[in-house]
Amino acid sequence: MTKPTVTIERCQQIGHQLKLQVALTCPVPPVYPKLSVVFTCGERTRIIPMAFTDSDGTTLRAQKTVELAYVFYEPPVGQPMGITFLYTDGVHGYQPVEPDQPYQVTCPPRRALRHFIHSSKKEKLKQLAGACFSLLALPYRHRKVQPKQVTFLSNRSDRLSGNIKSVFLEMTKVPGVEITVLCHKGNLLHSLPVLRQFLRLYATSQVVFVDDYYHLLSYVKKKPEVQLVQLWHACGAFKTFGYSRQGEQALPQGSPNHRQYDYAIVSSQQVCPCYAEGFGIDLQKVLPLGSPRCDRFADDRYKAAFTKRFYAENPQLADKKIVLFAPTFRGGGQGNCYYPLEKFRPDDLLDALPENTVLATKMHPYLTERPTCQRAEHANRFIDLTDRYDVNDLLFVSSVLITDYSSVVYEASILNLPMLFYAFDLESYCKERDFYCDYASFVPGRIVRTMEELTHALQTEDYQQEKVVPFYTRNFDDTAGKATQNVVHFAKELLHIPTDHLPL
Repeated sequence: MTKPTVTIERCQQIGHQLKLQVALTCPVPPVYPKLSVVFTCGERTRIIPMAFTDSDGTTLRAQKTVELAYVFYEPPVGQPMGITFLYTDGVHGYQPVEPDQPYQVTCPPRRALRHFIHSSKKEKLKQLAGACFSLLALPYRHRKVQPKQVTFLSNRSDRLSGNIKSVFLEMTKVPGVEITVLCHKGNLLHSLPVLRQFLRLYATSQVVFVDDYYHLLSYVKKKPEVQLVQLWHACGAFKTFGYSRQGEQALPQGSPNHRQYDYAIVSSQQVCPCYAEGFGIDLQKVLPLGSPRCDRFADDRYKAAFTKRFYAENPQLADKKIVLFAPTFRGGGQGNCYYPLEKFRPDDLLDALPENTVLATKMHPYLTERPTCQRAEHANRFIDLTDRYDVNDLLFVSSVLITDYSSVVYEASILNLPMLFYAFDLESYCKERDFYCDYASFVPGRIVRTMEELTHALQTEDYQQEKVVPFYTRNFDDTAGKATQNVVHFAKELLHIPTDHLPL
């Protein structure tokens, strides 16, 4: 990627706000450009995405209004903050770009009342809720943090899965560690006893692991002695999330949720800037220790055991070719997510595929509605596995993966699995959710836009599978089979437990 130049056309501090406008000049027209402003104060950094406003071929303009007091979670009041930039053309990784001349701004003190008055109605309600939760948490804030107490929090489902499950299972082998799991799906406010349990654990655990946006973290302030570690639930950086999102879906700069993480564990060095930006945390807090959920792909015994169990539980699938349909959801999140089921017609696919082919569906855990077959003759060739198995395990028994914008593509690439990308709503999804990179250049397989194209690609086995190996090489560091141990080793360091080996 040829290095561009950035000219700051406006850098004006008006009260607590910084009005920033820049011109980005690229040697060649970028494919899917992204520009972020980087604030630096000492060793601390904060990456904030900018929005492009217009383009003139190789010159693009971007702007951002920044609440300076909320650049850092703990504001360095009165201290200068330097300004640099990160850029990607959407195909290659991020690279630093220095502005045409050095700029510095000063961090002002926070004005809580002013921030409340000027915030949106939604944010006002959150701040009021935070005040109420602070009162509920008071009895627990005075309790001491218990040494070697570890809590695993997840509101993705009623049981642990993926990265957080892998770490949990390995942590149970560490002597002297007291482990608690608080696992629930949906709103914790519906259960007062569980809410109290959360408040107690969050106040007294030495290390707390989470694997997604955990909404109560927005309302309850973390003690400094508690180490909060985000494991996330996916590999890589595909769809934008958190503070990386623009427009109506963007998190306000003052929102505290993700920003309380002491550390975030990611799959590779390449995606560290994306997670630092998405979580609003220092780049140094993002650790490329690997994705624990991927360790199973280096474990032949695990693969063999799961395959044996799967076919024992589903003997009708023996000697069948399994086509796995595993899309992501549409919508803003857990509370308003959906999948347009009218766009996926299992009967049409099964009509066109050989009799020895089975269509298995694995929908996102947030979704309650599931695809179904309408014709009785397809009943023995269609199976919904959403509530039965981990999606990564299902890759072991699948011959083809059909997905769209799901991060499961990373795990599938480890197995060099053929993939098809059914992206019927690519333009609208990109507009609403956005990606960190150019979708067409990124995905390791053929993109299809209609059921007819999907059916034809399956019939002809036109997967563009040659894209898979280069995709894997770009997106994974050398952590195969070691990620869980790396994370547990790091956790032991946080718990002040002696370790007998060095992490990767």
